[in-house]
Amino acid sequence: MKVSSRWLRLVLLAVQLWQVCGLSLEQLCNYCPGSGYVGDPGDCKSWGYCKNNKLAARGQCQDDLYYDSLSGKCDKAHLARCAPQHWELCAGRRSGEYVADPLDCRAYNKCDNVGNHDGLRLCAEGFVFSNRLQTCVSSASGCPQETFSICAYMQSGSTVGDPLNCGLYLECEGGRGTRRACTGARYYNYKTLRCQPTQPEYCPNDASNYRPVKHPPPAVDVSVCGRFYDDDHSGVQLISDGLTCHGYYQCSSKHFVGKWHSCPHGTHFQWWTQRCVTPDAYSCPYDRCGNLNSTFVTAINTGCTQYVHCYNQIAQNIIECPEAYPYFDERRSVCSKYFPNYIVCYMEN
Repeated sequence: MKVSSRWLRLVLLAVQLWQVCGLSLEQLCNYCPGSGYVGDPGDCKSWGYCKNNKLAARGQCQDDLYYDSLSGKCDKAHLARCAPQHWELCAGRRSGEYVADPLDCRAYNKCDNVGNHDGLRLCAEGFVFSNRLQTCVSSASGCPQETFSICAYMQSGSTVGDPLNCGLYLECEGGRGTRRACTGARYYNYKTLRCQPTQPEYCPNDASNYRPVKHPPPAVDVSVCGRFYDDDHSGVQLISDGLTCHGYYQCSSKHFVGKWHSCPHGTHFQWWTQRCVTPDAYSCPYDRCGNLNSTFVTAINTGCTQYVHCYNQIAQNIIECPEAYPYFDERRSVCSKYFPNYIVCYMEN
């Protein structure tokens, strides 16, 4: 069987793209905890179906149709929106020139006549590669050319982990991703779609990690009362600071400047009762180690089957109770055979 050189070249280019972009269908699905379709970074006609962070199926559009990542449907070529392929980016350039990686413009690669490349290069920290200038430039004003994020392969409305910044997440719309960070110095876990106080276990422990900034809430906030004071109820209202489990602002009206206060040591602020309570009475979504001398506290949203190790009132890591003693008793600070009847065990944030 005779195989045309053009077909060999297209196959080679598709393979090279998987290496250049650095994301396969399997890797894309790793960032998607739910279920849904994603575009194939290596082939505009192909798609994958993700389920629970894994690639469950893959397929191709029929005949002359192409997969539109944003709508999740196969469509005619002139209507389908597909992230640029490496050979497309190189098509208008001479052999030997460089082009930025479509997923990360800090990375760049060399173009040649047959789609080969000799290894991905990286600009220094704080710099990105300019296709126009053919060199690394300061990123102070943003990326100097159009680039695509993981959202280029996701349907609009999706929320996915940011593969370039462990702990952050992206809200995808129209092929673009708006980067978001969790409040309260927490990390985003793309496997659960939740923010958590400890670094997710899948994150590499190196300097490139996203590390949440741990800073105290401001002593006064000029906008918190205007945004959250409930006009249906008069008098003093206490509003969570949105960063800690124990801090709140005191407001007398929408026009009041909120002043920060802290619950007594050993307690957390329960916003719906407007009181400071024992930690087991509230499933606080921020760092539950704060304002406590406890070495261990319950990990929320686990039904009291996991707990957090605290050091200097900061969460360090999450631990699961053993099978023989499956429930963590926060008051006794031990794993137990018996389910503790605490509010924190039932509530989900």
